[in-house]
Amino acid sequence: MSDTLTIRVLAVEKARWERAAAAARETVAEYVRGAVRQRAQAASHSPWETHLGSADVAVPAPTNANVRRAFARRRRHKG
Repeated sequence: MSDTLTIRVLAVEKARWERAAAAARETVAEYVRGAVRQRAQAASHSPWETHLGSADVAVPAPTNANVRRAFARRRRHKG
């Protein structure tokens, strides 16, 4: 089921949307629907969502030589 949404925009803005829709080979309605859908999806996603689950990957060795030495010393003493 779909609903109709009517909005009032400036004539220059409507003309800009018409040009952009024509360049994308879409109707103005399709162009606006896509833009609204894209904006709504972006607003509903957390910026941290792309990083969730990233702790499951292998972590590269530390780049700091002092840290690597400290880990190496700890291994030697455990025997």
